Amino acid sequence: MAYQHPIDMRLKPPQPYKRVITPSSLYKANCPRCTWMSYWHGFAIPANLALQQQMSRLQEGSFDGVPNSFISSDLPEGFASLYKGKFASKAIVVNGEETRWKLYGELDLLSENKDGTYSVIDGKVSMKKDAEDLAEGYWKQLEAYVVMLENPEAGEPKKISTIGLLQWRIDGAVDLKEPRRGFTVEERYIPVARNPEGFRQFIESFISVIEGEFPDSGKDCYDCKFLKQIEFYKD
Repeated sequence: MAYQHPIDMRLKPPQPYKRVITPSSLYKANCPRCTWMSYWHGFAIPANLALQQQMSRLQEGSFDGVPNSFISSDLPEGFASLYKGKFASKAIVVNGEETRWKLYGELDLLSENKDGTYSVIDGKVSMKKDAEDLAEGYWKQLEAYVVMLENPEAGEPKKISTIGLLQWRIDGAVDLKEPRRGFTVEERYIPVARNPEGFRQFIESFISVIEGEFPDSGKDCYDCKFLKQIEFYKD
């Protein structure tokens, strides 16, 4: 039996459901339709990330206050700290005009470096083996944090010198004292190359999508294929 949502998701309401752009939402921005429905109607197909979220909290907490050399020799000399708490950027400017959109979110770890700069360190619990593939999926999120920190809505700006991912990848199990067992993880820091111009072009395109009308699905979007299968809306 087809499911019909009580609200026609193809229609744009007077105001968007979301009032800010969250860095985490940029990860799935490859599908314009899902992005558009998320920002105008708050629509999302939920994922069960309870285990991943718990491991992420443990990961982030274990690196609070450690020297950067403990994480990676690729980082400048300094100390990493938890940087929890929501913060926002100034309004995003497109073609010389301020938009209604700001970047708003929460960072995992921020390193204060000896040279006076800062480094963004984003923790990821992921099973991906290819470092370049992981970096390609998250560089936009990292650049969003840079914009937020260098162009804050409030407070002093911070100069960001490096960005990167701190990955935990589950790779085994260990025997502990009964009745406990443990997992082992491969841990690695993945430096990510800065791409501010690429991010500027991306965020302008992202805003044009969410400010436009109901868009086409992204190529090979499994969520959209599922919604079409259950006749969530009529194309």
